[in-house]
Amino acid sequence: MTPEFWERSRGGEGDPLDAVLTLNGEPVEIVGVMPAGFSFLFSSADIFVPLTDSPAKTPRDRRDVVSMARMAPGATMDQVRAEMRDLAEALAVEHPDVQRDRTLDVFNARTDIPDARTKIFYALLQGSVFFVLLIACANIANLLMARSQERVREIALRTVLGAGRARIARQLFTESAILVVAGAGLGLGLGWFGIRALANQFAGFLPPNYTPSLDLAVVLFTAGISVVAGLIFGVAPALQTLRRNQADALKEGGGKSSAGRGHRLVTRGLVVAEIALSLVALGGGGMMVRSFLAIQGSDPGFDGAPVLTARLRMPVSRYPEPAQRTTFLDEVLAEARSLNGVEAVALANVLPRNVQAPTDTFAIVGRERDASAPPPEAISLRASPEYVDAFDIEVVRGRFFTEGDRGEAAPVAVVNRSFAERWLPDGEAVGRFVAFAGETREVVGVVEDIQQVMFQMPGQIQSEAIYVPVAQDPTTSYALVIASTDDPGSLKEPVRTGLQRLDPDLTISRLLTMDEVVEQFFVGIQVFNVILGGFGILALLLAALGTYGVLAYQVSQRRHEIGIRMAVGARSREVVTMVTKQGVWMAVLGLALGGLVLLPLTRLLRSVLSIFTTVTGSTAFVVAGILFAVTVAASIIPALRAARLDPARALRDE
Repeated sequence: MTPEFWERSRGGEGDPLDAVLTLNGEPVEIVGVMPAGFSFLFSSADIFVPLTDSPAKTPRDRRDVVSMARMAPGATMDQVRAEMRDLAEALAVEHPDVQRDRTLDVFNARTDIPDARTKIFYALLQGSVFFVLLIACANIANLLMARSQERVREIALRTVLGAGRARIARQLFTESAILVVAGAGLGLGLGWFGIRALANQFAGFLPPNYTPSLDLAVVLFTAGISVVAGLIFGVAPALQTLRRNQADALKEGGGKSSAGRGHRLVTRGLVVAEIALSLVALGGGGMMVRSFLAIQGSDPGFDGAPVLTARLRMPVSRYPEPAQRTTFLDEVLAEARSLNGVEAVALANVLPRNVQAPTDTFAIVGRERDASAPPPEAISLRASPEYVDAFDIEVVRGRFFTEGDRGEAAPVAVVNRSFAERWLPDGEAVGRFVAFAGETREVVGVVEDIQQVMFQMPGQIQSEAIYVPVAQDPTTSYALVIASTDDPGSLKEPVRTGLQRLDPDLTISRLLTMDEVVEQFFVGIQVFNVILGGFGILALLLAALGTYGVLAYQVSQRRHEIGIRMAVGARSREVVTMVTKQGVWMAVLGLALGGLVLLPLTRLLRSVLSIFTTVTGSTAFVVAGILFAVTVAASIIPALRAARLDPARALRDE
């Protein structure tokens, strides 16, 4: 048991050791307490109980139990994988019906969690953060380079008056340090508010150990990266002024320094790099966000908006026989149906739009099967008669289950459209027989496909499904599905109260509307999208600011030139075109360089997301168009300012 559970359930009073809890109708003694904050792998369980299923009685094709072992000292993962391959081959020979073509996957809990695909997601997210950091650093470098050009004569004068290079360097370092401390502090403050906003937004869906937090490690990392970035991109441009010839600097008139061609190339090159990095960050992030949104917005094939769901688990000791379970499940359906605003009530072993679904092998009666091939499998669904009414699923042919489809009646099954088209294409599916779930069942109907499995995993059945009546194969765990004529969330407390009145030991969990189930399923993706989108927008703004800053500085440096051009007859439109053209060329070069990086990134995303959805390059073109438009817009502002320049004043100032 976790100490957090004891705190929630008993207020933390007393010693939990040797205390007795009632779990699934059975008294259980607490023999140990885990450390605070403990979580095992991806589970957020509060109570751990022994695995009491008998291996001798468990079907060999059951694959919902994870085996764990500690590696022997000196053993390697290659040795473990080799042993597992040998074991899989031996099982395939000993039990060919259920083990043929099956492998044993092995992973190291220390190094393989998260898995390789998730690590790529994290790497892409970290890459976006790194790109934004580089863009910000390029902006800082451009800003300080421009400032150092303005201070060349000042520093030269200080040197002539006796200030040593070390003293001037300390001054420049102090100025950069102030920028670093202020920027890091502001960034940490904004990060803290952002993390709090994310935690509050998804508080009801994220497990406690997955809730983002700003801990000491994050603060130290932020401080360290800020110092390094400040030293490299802050002090280095300023120190360039110390290497200039001080006599030449003092000879420059007007208190201004003339920026050379090399300086202009560096500043423009930094802007080009910013645009390229922005394209990679925005393009890669945009493709991932669009792909995940496409998954979330895909048509499930049913109407889940008015549906409330709950997970029920009956105490095995109280309902050991199938007849007892059937009787109690009838009472559950009747209780839920008696509530106001209820349109349909059903039971199912698993809800649709799930990450995975149970499967069972089957055989078409009267059709020879290739003995050398493994038996075919289909998604195994248990449902009560009103299941199709609750989710508004179309019955294509025949019928769905009725109240007469019980244990004493002839075994029946319903298949979905995909199953009928693949396995029964040579005739009418209704009236055929399939061997499934330990019985030879008559197919009495065909229903439309629904999105039972959200993602296509390698080797996983995604489409073909067989339904059997709950009353012909009752178990102790089901999902209750209630279709409401009003807001389904308003039924939560009446449902909980009514079911607990039927049996106080009935375990009721995950009392959620179907929309909340889907939202909870996608909460991790939503957090990912919010962070990725936020950094993408930040990269876009920084690139626009960088373009504007460079062109505005160069316009201020070229006031004399622009004044002469306008004095000899240049029109405002020509000045605007001249300045804007620089921004356009920087945008074109930046987008071209960014595209060279984005092409392999697109291929990587396609391979990573292939089991989820398709990745299209059209998102990158849209992002490139937006980035180009923003860059040109940032160029027009200083161009218009240059066009409004008074030639006489500009020449007089010079």
